[in-house]
Parts: sequence; C-alpha cells; structure tokens
Amino acid sequence: MDKAELTTMIIDNLSNSNEDRIRYDALDAADPDYMMYSPTPVGYNTTAEQQFLMQNLLIGFAGGSLLDIGCGRCDLYGVASELASLNGEIVLYDAIDHNPNMTQLGEQKWGLTGVRIGAFETAKLEPSEWVVASGVFTQRRCATEDDDLQKLFDDIDILYNLSTQVVSFNLLNPINNTHHEGFFYVHPGLVMDMLIEKYQYVTIRNNYSKDVYTVLIYKI
Repeated sequence: MDKAELTTMIIDNLSNSNEDRIRYDALDAADPDYMMYSPTPVGYNTTAEQQFLMQNLLIGFAGGSLLDIGCGRCDLYGVASELASLNGEIVLYDAIDHNPNMTQLGEQKWGLTGVRIGAFETAKLEPSEWVVASGVFTQRRCATEDDDLQKLFDDIDILYNLSTQVVSFNLLNPINNTHHEGFFYVHPGLVMDMLIEKYQYVTIRNNYSKDVYTVLIYKI
C-alpha cells in the first residue's frame, strides 16, 4: 500500500470532516482554538496522524473500561468512543496527566469530569480492561540510557498490573531516523524480545509513521 492509499484509508476512518482537519492543522498559537484543536500542542504533525496512531493503540477495543495514562486533552476518549459506538457500547473512561492545563482542556472538550492530575507511578488508580499510554515514553527521564530502559520496563509493569485485558503504548523508533536530544529511542526488536519473555502475548506495529511504533500486550 503506497502513501496516498494509506492516507485515504486513514481519512476514511476518521469522523472529522476533511474541512475540520484542514482547519485544525492550520491553527497557529495566536488562534483561540489552538490549544483545544491543533495537533501540535499534543505532539503530532497533523490531526489525521494523531487519530490514526490513536486507532493503533486501540486495535481490538470495543468498549468498556479504559485508563488513559498521560491523557493530555483526552483526545483518546474521542477515538475510543467512536470504536465503542460501532458495537453499541460506551467507554468507562478514567484518565490522568501531570499537566492541569491539559486536563482542564480535556474536560471542556469532551464534557468529562474527574480527570486526575498527578503521576501515574504513585497515583492510586483502579484497574481497567484497557490501559493506554500515548506519548508517555517519548522523553528521556533518566541520566543514562540503561536507567531509561529500566524505568521504561518498570513503568510497563505498572501498566500491566493495572490492566485486566490489554496494555498499549507507543515508542520512538531509532531505526533510520534522526535522533533528537532529550528524546528516548528504543529498538523494537529489543522491546519485543524482552516483553515476550515476560508477558508472552505481544504485538508491535510500525505501520504508519517511521518515527513511532505501537506496542500491545494482551492478558487474555
């Protein structure tokens, strides 16, 4: 499938009109709608890219309880709700982020209440069927690469213990990419080997962006 065909497939899967996506992508920081709708403040180049990568994180999700780690403005809720509605189901949504400005935007944008503010590592969170961490592991958080890797797998274990069905998250791919200071890149082969050894049922998808790949760990 070439890039044009893939782009068409992505757009066909999204609920926003093409006019909306063009408008969101064109917003600049001076526009009052920028923080609420632009893909840039939440780390994406385009709205289509953001929504497609979120669909990657939710492959197989058909409704039920979902814990959104590092939720930002809760855009994952919008994608999850669409997927659930296809099955006549709803999303029982729980979310946490360290940035109160973003969580407030999320509540306003999606009509949510009770989005948590804090660090998922220390928060008292209830188990959910799906636990999703989108963009949580893109920044380096430790002084050395070895410590970053250990921190990653410690955090994955936290997510795994909070999930009753599926854990999903994304990582930056070091292969054929420019590496930027302060960002955390980890080889997908290493991740696959280590996660299969510990958790057994693991899928990795590198099916759209050359920079980001998606990992899903299944408990059922």
